[in-house]
Amino acid sequence: MHLADRHDLAGDYRARPYRGADDHPAMTQVLAAYREHIGDDELPTVEQLDASYAHLHDCDPATDIVVVEHGDDVVAYGRTSRSGGDDGGDLYCVVFAPIHPDHLSRELFDELVAAQEAHMRVWNDGFAGHAAYRAFAGHPGPGRAATGEAAWLEAGGYEATEWGAALRRSHLDDIPDLPLPDGVEVRTVAPGDVRRIWEAHWEAFRGEWDFEEATPEAIDAQLAEPYVDPTLWKVAWAGDDIVGQVKSYINPVENDTRGCLRGYTEYISTHHDWRNRGIAGALLARSLRELRDRGMTEAALGVDTNNPGGAYQLYTKLGFELQAYEAVYAKDVGST
Repeated sequence: MHLADRHDLAGDYRARPYRGADDHPAMTQVLAAYREHIGDDELPTVEQLDASYAHLHDCDPATDIVVVEHGDDVVAYGRTSRSGGDDGGDLYCVVFAPIHPDHLSRELFDELVAAQEAHMRVWNDGFAGHAAYRAFAGHPGPGRAATGEAAWLEAGGYEATEWGAALRRSHLDDIPDLPLPDGVEVRTVAPGDVRRIWEAHWEAFRGEWDFEEATPEAIDAQLAEPYVDPTLWKVAWAGDDIVGQVKSYINPVENDTRGCLRGYTEYISTHHDWRNRGIAGALLARSLRELRDRGMTEAALGVDTNNPGGAYQLYTKLGFELQAYEAVYAKDVGST
C-alpha cells in the first residue's frame, strides 16, 4: 500500500505519490521554510535533494514518500524510513513530515504523523526486538515546555530522548591557535583516502544512540553530496591512523540566496582512543581559519548536545552561539 493512500485529509488538501526529481524544487521550498520556522536557517538546495534521494537506502521511493498539495501548491511532504533492527538491535521507524508554515496546523500535522505510523507499523511484523517510532521537532530546549509540533508529538505519546542544536559563529575573527598533540599531524587529503576518512568518521560514533554500521551505499551517499570539497577538510593522522577530522563545506546557493558568506564546519569526529586530547578543537580552529581564507565571514554547525565528548561545550567555547534546538522523539510501536 502506498503511503499516499493512508491519508484522509480534510478541506482542499490532497495526498499523492512522489513523482521523483520533478518534485524536488517544491519540496526544497517547503523544507527551507520549515527549517526557518524552527529557527534553523540552513538553506537546503535542489542539488542536495537530488543527491540524497538518488541514494536512498532506508526507504522505497515508489511507496514510502508522499507529497501534499493545496490547490496547485505543494505545502508538505512525508518520507518514511527505517533504521537499526540488525543483529537484534532496536528498530526505529522514522517519521518525517515538514509542512510549510503557512499551512502548519495540528490537524494536518497529526494526520501526516498518523498516516506514517500506520504505514510503518507493518515493518514490525515478525520483528522480535524492540521497535519504536522516531520523530524530530523544533523545541525551546531542555527543561522548557514543548510548543508547536513538539507539543503535538508529546500529546500523541512521544517522549524526547535526545537533543540537537544548530550553532553559528557570527564572525571569523579571534580564532585561537590550538596545538595538536605530539605525534599528530594534519595532511592534505589524497583522493585515495576519501572513502577511508568517511569510514573512520562512521566508526568514531560506534556505541552512540544513532549509530548504524557503515555500508558502501551509505558512504556512497555521503560522497555524492554536491558540496563535498576535500580541499577544505582538516584530517589528523597519527602514523597511518586517522585520529580526528572536520569536513567543512560551503553552500554557494545558500550564500547567493541569503547574501551571506557562510561555511559549515561539519562532520566532526575523533577516534575513541584519542578523545580529550584537544584534537577536535585544534582541527576546528584550523577549519575556521580555512573558511576565512576562502572569503567566508561566518560559520555554522549542528551538534548532539548529549555528545559524550563534550562537543557542545567545546564549540561554544570556540565562539559558536546557539541558534535553535531540535528534540529527537520516540514512541514504542506497540503503544499505538
